[in-house]
Amino acid sequence: MAEQGNRWSWDLTGFEPWKSPSQSPEQNDQKPTSPLVRRHSTSSVPPHSLASKVEGLRDKIKLARNDYLQLRQEASELQEYSNAKLDRVTRYLGVLAEKTHKLDQVALETEARISSVINEKRRLFNDLLTSKGNIRVFCRTRPLFEDEGPSVVEFPDDYTIRVITGDESLSNSKKEFEFDRVYGPHVGQAELFSDVQPMVQSALDGYNISLFAYGQTHSGKTHTMEGSNYDRGLYARCFEELFDLANLDTTATSQYKFCITVFELYNEQIRDLLLDSESGKSLPKLCFGSPEYFIELVQEKVDNPLDFSRVLKAALLSRRNNPLKINVSHLIVTIHIFCNNLITGENSYSKLSLVDLAGSEGLITEDDSGERVTDFLHVMKSLSALGDVLSSLTSKKDVIPYENSVLTKLFADSLGGSSKTLMIVNVCPNSSNLSETLLSLNFSSRARSSVLSLGNRDTIKKWRDVANNVRKELYEKEKEIQDLKHEGLRLKQALKDANDQCVLLFNEVKKAWKVSSALQADLKVYPIIE
Repeated sequence: MAEQGNRWSWDLTGFEPWKSPSQSPEQNDQKPTSPLVRRHSTSSVPPHSLASKVEGLRDKIKLARNDYLQLRQEASELQEYSNAKLDRVTRYLGVLAEKTHKLDQVALETEARISSVINEKRRLFNDLLTSKGNIRVFCRTRPLFEDEGPSVVEFPDDYTIRVITGDESLSNSKKEFEFDRVYGPHVGQAELFSDVQPMVQSALDGYNISLFAYGQTHSGKTHTMEGSNYDRGLYARCFEELFDLANLDTTATSQYKFCITVFELYNEQIRDLLLDSESGKSLPKLCFGSPEYFIELVQEKVDNPLDFSRVLKAALLSRRNNPLKINVSHLIVTIHIFCNNLITGENSYSKLSLVDLAGSEGLITEDDSGERVTDFLHVMKSLSALGDVLSSLTSKKDVIPYENSVLTKLFADSLGGSSKTLMIVNVCPNSSNLSETLLSLNFSSRARSSVLSLGNRDTIKKWRDVANNVRKELYEKEKEIQDLKHEGLRLKQALKDANDQCVLLFNEVKKAWKVSSALQADLKVYPIIE
């Protein structure tokens, strides 16, 4: 009966009876399912706790809304401040632009006045040199050597040299020669250059200048031009002066460029001492001489005195490779000056030529070879042609014989006209060279015999008065130039101060805009609806 009582099956498909967790896995492979429980159910949270949380959230929202309103107010005020600042800067920039424009105009007018005054100063300086003569002659005597005996020259003053001829047949055995300046054996290179310096200034002003060292061999020509390691000559001193004068202009109204050419003239033939035949490179060349007669020479650009010394040393070393020709050849070192006026845009060109002439001794002995005789004849011809040109210029002749030698052809644009020439005649003071000393002094006197009629005291007084007046006017122009330069510097400083103030204002506005933009960006990222 018991079995019959359980005959009904209560198992329904899809439903399994619940099993106790204590049952082992062997008894049932099915894992118990978790009862469905409602998350976040508030059925178990007390009502008063929920209300307090809601109230807290409302307080936070209220605080956030107040912060938002405060930030928005600050952003609005900062925006207004930035706009006001920008408006102020805009108005200030308008005033500053007008002021800057006026300052620019005044600065340009000042620079134009400086340019015109500088040109006037150059004209006056040129007139001052012209009053002294476009062709000047200095005389320099070297010291005696130990074995040369007594001196046969005397120096009554700074403009006269007296030679004791020893000729008893003459009523006066002493002969005097007058020059623009006479230097005794005690005078060094620095004192000589102080009188040469005006010629260097004139070269920088745009005039062609030529300096000749004349005299017999061993009279001191090369020492005058080259000098020594401890007492530099005219080569180095002239370029250093050019370089210093070119960099002295604090207003930078002109820009200068220098290059040099070096060559020797031997038997009417040109030898370029800067031409490196072994390199095979195409070096830049420059025309030297007048348009009617010129030659092409290698040019070397020099930016400072060290460059100049380096190039000149290499050229002189190349020349000394053939020492037999040194005394019978002319050495020509030329500094070419290119000037660009930054105000007017005008370009100018001038040159300063330093010439170490061949020995002036013309004595030919029976022991001299045919080649040596030919060398001496060419030297005598070129020096004689140079003397003829200088004499014709001082005598103001209509025809100047430039074509008589290559030397005078090449210097046709530097001898005569507005150009200026200085000849430094070097003499030996010993008795054994008396005849050559007299020849050199006579040659040099011939070159200046007609200059200003120096024997007439009235003429001398007249030109001294002219020179003094020009010096006074030149001093006034120099003072005016300095005043204009100071005014230009003051205007430039005013422009700089205005630009600095403008930059400060822009930075301040930029900073305000940056802060304002950051606040606006933050407010967009975290919007709170009122």
